[in-house]
Amino acid sequence: MKKGECAVSLEADRKVADKVLTAMRQEIMTLNNTNIPSPVIAAKLCSAASYGSIQPVARGVSIVLAKNPKDYTGPGTNTYIVGDDTVWIIDPGPECEAHVDAVMEAVGGRKVAGIFVTHTHIDHSRAAIPLKLRTGAKTYGFGALSADILALTEEDVDADFVPDVALSDGQLLGEGDWQMLALHTPGHFPNHMGYMLPHKGILFSGDHVMGWSTTVVVPPLGNMAEYLSSLDRLEAVGAHLMLPSHGLAVEEPTTRIREVREHRMLRHAQVKECLERGIDDPSAIVEELYTGLTPRLIAAAEGCVAAHIELVVADDISMPIVLRAAEGVSIPGN
Repeated sequence: MKKGECAVSLEADRKVADKVLTAMRQEIMTLNNTNIPSPVIAAKLCSAASYGSIQPVARGVSIVLAKNPKDYTGPGTNTYIVGDDTVWIIDPGPECEAHVDAVMEAVGGRKVAGIFVTHTHIDHSRAAIPLKLRTGAKTYGFGALSADILALTEEDVDADFVPDVALSDGQLLGEGDWQMLALHTPGHFPNHMGYMLPHKGILFSGDHVMGWSTTVVVPPLGNMAEYLSSLDRLEAVGAHLMLPSHGLAVEEPTTRIREVREHRMLRHAQVKECLERGIDDPSAIVEELYTGLTPRLIAAAEGCVAAHIELVVADDISMPIVLRAAEGVSIPGN
């Protein structure tokens, strides 16, 4: 196929994909507005998933969806191929040969200028080294977690990944239309990065903001104060399209970021009210506030409640909280 024919084919594919995704987004919005628990939305997303295929989402940006679905990450990890003749790979995904092969097929014969990891949960970073070996590209990320921090958690963390290039907040990479802005956005995870294409108005939000569900924030790696601050950071860049690492594209990023912030502040007020009534155990608070959760999501909700308790204690030192409530809470590896 000639280059021009390929461009026409991709444009046609993009138009078809847009129609399907638009219908899916409308259904997800309806479910969100009726407070359907996220397992239902996750199942909807999984039923419509197209694993291993190249899915255009914007001009010069395609997704390859990894087949690693979970109830709180939706259909799997989105790996993004970004650019024209030279490309970036964002969130390489899990250690899965079929996924790596699919990403390489999406790359085609183009040069890979860099492989960017949003954070080192294993469903995001493990494919970085296999892709590096096949492309010769350098890996980029905020940096590895220390052994002391890793010893505090039972989450599925990629302890082996160390980026070739450690990024700092506000660092610019590349030139021209596909220049990349690195954004350090801790809260969900200490080394979490978002990536922005400032000349395109496209934000890759990683796990920090998703369109179909709220994000898990679990101490000690998660921190609610940092999470809320990072929401402000992401809103400030003024993106017009947000591409998360799980789920569908978000066409109104500012609106979605504000919805997530409002939800978190509502939940924070609910947790504080429980504490004022003497309910200070995360599992008891989850029973008060949440319904329709799977066992994995119950554990995740307990972790989020613990993060809110930490924030209450930090904001109000007079609050008579038993600090054990925020300790020892972890979720199965994600």
